[in-house]
Amino acid sequence: MHQSKLHILIIFIFIFLQQSLVASEWGKPKETEKKLFNVQVIESFATVIADSIDFSSTTEASRRIEIKSEVMTTVDQVMIKAGTLVKKGQHIIKLDDFDTNKELFDIDLLSKNEFNKVALFAPFNGILLDGHKIGGELVMPGEKVYELIDLSSLKIFGYINENEILSISLDNEVKISILGEEIVGKIDYISPISDPNTKTFEIVVKVDNKNYRYKDGLSSMISIKKGEVLAHKISPSILALGNDGALGLKVINDENKVLFKEIQVIEDTSEYMLVTGLNEKEQIIIVGQQYVSNGEEVSF
Repeated sequence: MHQSKLHILIIFIFIFLQQSLVASEWGKPKETEKKLFNVQVIESFATVIADSIDFSSTTEASRRIEIKSEVMTTVDQVMIKAGTLVKKGQHIIKLDDFDTNKELFDIDLLSKNEFNKVALFAPFNGILLDGHKIGGELVMPGEKVYELIDLSSLKIFGYINENEILSISLDNEVKISILGEEIVGKIDYISPISDPNTKTFEIVVKVDNKNYRYKDGLSSMISIKKGEVLAHKISPSILALGNDGALGLKVINDENKVLFKEIQVIEDTSEYMLVTGLNEKEQIIIVGQQYVSNGEEVSF
């Protein structure tokens, strides 16, 4: 009898211990998996492109001068038609008293300086513009008799901001697009002082104009090459702002964490941007970047 009671007691103790063990296992808090925000990324590779400063401008003749009379006289004859190419030293318009002064000059009774006051020879090769005096017209001292323009080369003006001026010198490569045609130019002048209002520096690009192909006043686009950079081609829709308002992108680093990188835009079109400031290879977040923060671990 005592043995059966002991046996029953042992069974009860075993059951109690089993229940306690099970209860302790159920009571343990389960480890929960860390939930990460999911984003979409694109693997982007940089390409080497030319970094340039581009601006629009207008062509301008290298020289343009008004030939003025120093005496009161009348015009005897216009010897050249407007629009004609003339040579340096050529006689363009004959004044009434030219022949008399020429005779005096030939016998050394009139100095060259005095003779030139009525000769008004062309000072350089150029093209005679319209709007000159005509035969029989009175000319007063200081009044324009004719105007000459030199189109053998062109000047194109531009303005560079102070953040870029240090990368520009007379040796920079320059390309100019005029009416869809591309030609090579050269920086002829860089202003040593900035405009106090705009903080920009004037530059002048010179272009050889063989055969007088291009005219004064044509629209042009100037591209000054600064060097070469690694650039990524991105969609403007994936841009982000840093805490300080800087423009940038959010990328994924090797630890699957979000990293904000500030960028510089070197070309902006309606379809894409070319930007610098990134590594040669980047995992760029393209969906969900507005919902994740710098340093946050994410899945992708």
